[in-house]
Amino acid sequence: MAAIESVTAEVLSNEALVNVIVRVTDTDGAEGVGEAWWGIPDRDSPGRSASPIVAVVRDLLAPKLIGREADHIERLWFELWDWGYRYADQGIFQMGLSGVDLALWDLKGRRLDTSVASLLGGPTVDGIPAYASFPPLREKDVLLSETGRAIEAGFTAVKLHELDPELTALLRNEFGRDLKLMVDVNGHFDPIEAIEHGRRLSDLGVVWFEEPVRPMRDHRALTRIGLAVDCDLAAGENEHTLDDFDRLLRTGAITYLQPEITKIGGLTAAKRVGALAELYNVALCPHNFRLGPALYASVQWAFTSPASRWLEIPWVPPGLAFSFPVDLPTMADGLVLAPTGPGLGLPSP
Repeated sequence: MAAIESVTAEVLSNEALVNVIVRVTDTDGAEGVGEAWWGIPDRDSPGRSASPIVAVVRDLLAPKLIGREADHIERLWFELWDWGYRYADQGIFQMGLSGVDLALWDLKGRRLDTSVASLLGGPTVDGIPAYASFPPLREKDVLLSETGRAIEAGFTAVKLHELDPELTALLRNEFGRDLKLMVDVNGHFDPIEAIEHGRRLSDLGVVWFEEPVRPMRDHRALTRIGLAVDCDLAAGENEHTLDDFDRLLRTGAITYLQPEITKIGGLTAAKRVGALAELYNVALCPHNFRLGPALYASVQWAFTSPASRWLEIPWVPPGLAFSFPVDLPTMADGLVLAPTGPGLGLPSP
């Protein structure tokens, strides 16, 4: 077996849409590409908030990996998690571990010339519904034009990051009930405000109301909101460990579970979170707002879980580009198609 020769991390920065890319090279010269979480957006200094995550990969994880067998992905994951537990089982350590883990899975798939989905047992379906996930747009004309552009590209659903319910109503009135709408407010409201907002969204027939309350991991408040509104709730992008997800799911408050693969520890952790989604009989909808390895890894994961219901595809206005140059996953009739190609399915590095 080939050993790990190098582990690197770099910040790719294009305006505020930063990617943290992790590369693992083995002694045979093969390379796998992964992605860690990108940090809180900082328009004044894009990439600055990602530097602690890069340091985790460079200074903590890489020295523990050099010389180890690259194929021992799960063994390495548990050793690193156990060793790094005193740094915390949440936050930037897990984010760095996510990037390394995704790179190792990509490397193994490339070496074996098969997809990661095949390594995990193969796709459970031929296609998964996708929604176009918008950034906050705020302006009516831009929102209408971007929705139209997404529909022309084949999407049948869009997710808004708008705080004004009238903007959601605008799309409902303009495009009718055939267009599915999701609304994510990123924990903007307190519980009273969230209930009021959720009742308005219920009248508009949204698929889900995402992260309705701050703090975003206030599970008791989520339960209150879920009992008070008629629309389904979605959450999970800011949970980190199996215990976190278990506590969230035990509330019974959410219908759509949204783990962020770059925060939870990568695919090795994602497999276990997927099993929890099956156990609690909720819809698995991997969260992702970057174009790059994280999106492709989320696709590979989603296709191996029977709980998967939606895939998030980042969609930004023309002129606002992601930092990692790769095409969107292959789609047809509003569905992302089962992945092909080796590893995560990215073009060769």
